[in-house]
Amino acid sequence: MPTVKIVEFDSVAPPPEDLLLRLSALEAPWVVLPVIQRVFLFDDAGSQHPPFASLVGSLRASLAATLARLPSLAGRIVFLPSTGDAAIECSASEGSGVRFIVAESDEADAGRLGGDADHDVDAFKAFVPKLKVDVLPAEVLAVQVTRLKGGVAVGVAMHHAVVDGRSVWRFFQAWAAACRGDDAPAEAVVAGLTFDRAVIALPGGEELTRSTLRKYAPNLPLVCSSPFTSLLSPFVSAAGEQARVVKLSRRPPLYSLRLLRKKQTRQADLPKSIYSTL
Repeated sequence: MPTVKIVEFDSVAPPPEDLLLRLSALEAPWVVLPVIQRVFLFDDAGSQHPPFASLVGSLRASLAATLARLPSLAGRIVFLPSTGDAAIECSASEGSGVRFIVAESDEADAGRLGGDADHDVDAFKAFVPKLKVDVLPAEVLAVQVTRLKGGVAVGVAMHHAVVDGRSVWRFFQAWAAACRGDDAPAEAVVAGLTFDRAVIALPGGEELTRSTLRKYAPNLPLVCSSPFTSLLSPFVSAAGEQARVVKLSRRPPLYSLRLLRKKQTRQADLPKSIYSTL
């Protein structure tokens, strides 16, 4: 596994906004489940691209713009002991915002990592930040940008209680558009989204949510002590090995840093996994 050196820690936050979104019974079980992790490899072979510092600045600024459109991703999952609820809290309090990590690895080659028939899964893990989720308040999103030999890796970790497969890719679509300076596509991605929890009407209402939360995470604010966490461990390990054999054995798309440059780019020109939703 290549050595990855952390060179900068930062926090990216949208304009202050006080928002408290209580989790529903549909979301409560995901408080204890594994996080979502994604890695994008960008190859700069044969092209002139912005310096790494400039690229990091563009990613950071466009992430802030995207979080302004999706403020829940900049929040924390908190426990409300007075009611027994878990909620997404978005505020300007200390510790809010998204952890943004800048790293470098002189040993990892972007072209080789993307082209090997058997991928170095441990290397990919090193390009993804570890989300702090063992106890509430828990992080919702963290980003790591790593300079590689001949390219860049952008790793993202997201809490599964806040996003699902579809919303993950909508976030990437909005972020990619903002990074290119395409405000219209970025706005279109989030058009029609609502944070109104009243639209989720379930039999049992708030009490159903609380009983579900107590079932899956009986020792809140501690999450790691949940019995479901230990039960899931063998399943997660097996799923990881299956992913290593079945999914990661195939060559992933290798993106060009041109996609991150601030210019007009038609949606049809982008790799499907950058702009499509599941």
